Amino acid sequence: MKQVKLALVAVVSALLMSSCISSGEMATEYFDNLSTGKNDVGKATIYVCMPTAVVHTNQTLNQIEGFMNLSTHVQDSIIVANTKFLDKVVDNTFLKHFNDNLLYHLQRTGINTVVVDNVGKLPQPNDTTFVLNIPQIEAEEFIKKSRSEFAETNGTYYHYDYDLNGFSTNVWYLFGKNDSTGDVYYKNFEVMDSFHGEVEKLKNGVATVTGKYTRINLNDVYNTASTAGKKTAVFFVEKIVNDYLVSKGRTDKYYIYNPVKNVIDDYGISAQGGKQRSFQKVENK
Repeated sequence: MKQVKLALVAVVSALLMSSCISSGEMATEYFDNLSTGKNDVGKATIYVCMPTAVVHTNQTLNQIEGFMNLSTHVQDSIIVANTKFLDKVVDNTFLKHFNDNLLYHLQRTGINTVVVDNVGKLPQPNDTTFVLNIPQIEAEEFIKKSRSEFAETNGTYYHYDYDLNGFSTNVWYLFGKNDSTGDVYYKNFEVMDSFHGEVEKLKNGVATVTGKYTRINLNDVYNTASTAGKKTAVFFVEKIVNDYLVSKGRTDKYYIYNPVKNVIDDYGISAQGGKQRSFQKVENK
């Protein structure tokens, strides 16, 4: 009977300790345990299956009505005239920017990281085994139609229209081997031209606008792939930690991973803010 009472006391004490610890402390402790294997959990391992090819998409061409019905010669001319980056992107270089940054920031956590070259070799996820499967990465070029609007004190309305070049690295994720073991998630990382203009004069209902563009270049394009790799690692670490908190009933906040200091932020952000920050679930596979 005495042994049973002691066991009950131990259980109650553990529950009290668990309830007293803050969500931020729990997140930090759990993150530290992933690399050290404390609390008899065992060290964690992240298995990563990297993308091996790049999908090229030019949204500008998709916006040209009847493009697919044009002759091959005309299509080729339009492609050359409306392509600024995709024909210059070297896939191996693009993938290297993404893959190197992803692995570097995962390995900085101290959590064991294993690259798997075939999706069929990925293990099933569990408490100490985490799977990051990246089935597709896309290099997307686009043009954003933009407008600056302003009005005189007498209410006369003016506007100035212009195009901004944009580029996006789009990434799809599975947190299991394939579609049947988990939902599909998505994230995009983009860069765009900027325009700074001033109104020189207003006359006869016409506005004269002068300004300059800051145009993106090929380095900016590759930087989106680097950013995608880094932030993929950051968001995946956050997913691991925040999924754990949710499993423990801690749903009040979303805790952010700081890759520079290699720590979990003690304060966190709102759960809604975390949902917007993290991977976006693809509703229609």
